[in-house]
Amino acid sequence: MSNDYRCGWLEKDTRHSINRAKERAGLNEKRAIKMMSLARKRGITSENCTWSIDRKFLESRSNQDQVAVAYNGYCYILDRLTMNCLTLYRLPKHFGKKKKVMYQNRYDLYEEMYA
Repeated sequence: MSNDYRCGWLEKDTRHSINRAKERAGLNEKRAIKMMSLARKRGITSENCTWSIDRKFLESRSNQDQVAVAYNGYCYILDRLTMNCLTLYRLPKHFGKKKKVMYQNRYDLYEEMYA
């Protein structure tokens, strides 16, 4: 394989993003490319978020050239025009968990009040 970044599958995603997928998620090249493709198709952007804290998190990672997409526990930074993956990193532990925590706290309060 040549070092030319414009040939084959390297056209879609940057070498940096594939290296970060190996480093941060422990994925091999083939699986990293598959996950980036699924993130483009099924990932959640800030427009699709229902929780305001999650929406603000993704909006803070986005700008006019890049969009942040949450998928499978990772935040993928994609180019807005080409949707090529630039980099990825793990989402914070609290991302997407508010609903469960909020209702769990209500249940605990209900138990204390009526026990």
